[in-house]
Amino acid sequence: MHSIVQSLTEEWHARGKQIMGPADSVATFRLVLQGRVKVVRSNSHDGRELTLWLLGPGDGFDIVSLLDGAPHAVTAWAVDEVRTLVAPMALWREWFEQSPALRLAAHRYVARKLREITDLAGELALYDTSARLAHLLLRHFDVGEGNLLRDLPQRELASLIGSVRIVVSRLLSQMRRQGIVQLRGGAVHSVDLKRLLAKADSEIAHAAIPRQKVAR
Repeated sequence: MHSIVQSLTEEWHARGKQIMGPADSVATFRLVLQGRVKVVRSNSHDGRELTLWLLGPGDGFDIVSLLDGAPHAVTAWAVDEVRTLVAPMALWREWFEQSPALRLAAHRYVARKLREITDLAGELALYDTSARLAHLLLRHFDVGEGNLLRDLPQRELASLIGSVRIVVSRLLSQMRRQGIVQLRGGAVHSVDLKRLLAKADSEIAHAAIPRQKVAR
């Protein structure tokens, strides 16, 4: 493990800058040491974006290209000033071959990220925007200091749930009036988790009603 650490190069990335594109996804693999990184899939025709993963310290990218060796049609952007450790993809594969412990850790990490992406796909297909926003806030504001949503603008929240800023702004305003969230500078500052959980449960129950009627 000591030799691995010595082989890694430290990089700094300014806030708002692109860190990785599809071509670079097969060249290097990075670990986040500081700051947040969003991994985005974009529509080149209309500019719409869906944030597949919001990464923080301890996360790595791009895990997909690391596994299959093919370019991944995503871009990674620095949400904050970001510090990463980077090494060539070929070197990472050598380390995995040599270290069962590292290989096991990678498998567990992939499983966690796969669950996240399948959860996102399920929510996009099954729930409306209000429910998806409630679930997003619940997942992140329940972890305290590890909350990756802190100070994110509303357009970034929209990208995480496959929506647009104007819709998220309206929903957050409703939640503020209901005493569920407190906003500061437009960003979500704090959340009443008990009220938010009740809202999320209500949204899920409401979404299930049409399917129950059809089943009859």
